[in-house]
Amino acid sequence: MQCDAVLITGNCIVNESMLTGESVPVTKTPLPNTTGMKSENDPEVTIKTHSRHILFCGTHVIQTRFYGNQKVKAVVLRTGFSTSKGELVRSIMYPKPVDFKFQRHSYYYVMFLSFIAILGFIYTV
Repeated sequence: MQCDAVLITGNCIVNESMLTGESVPVTKTPLPNTTGMKSENDPEVTIKTHSRHILFCGTHVIQTRFYGNQKVKAVVLRTGFSTSKGELVRSIMYPKPVDFKFQRHSYYYVMFLSFIAILGFIYTV
């Protein structure tokens, strides 16, 4: 898959080892209540709540299964760096800065020792 897509009809067996490291294929089922009519009570599709229905970017579809004359259909949710694989790549390329308390305190310690050294130098001169 080259995008994140939500499965509307049919079932898929997907290898998600690229993202999760699992060696066992995962079965994806269609999103329930996809009648085509949107009402105000319909929940928003999110990754956390609907992960069983979403085909993620970077995964490999092994098998599809459809019922009757319906083909397997999916609607694209995200593309590019907005996909789950894109977020993974972004987090590797641009990591968040790490603030270690030990490192910050070591700078204070070095400044304190420098101040003591300057005082000692002034006292000897």
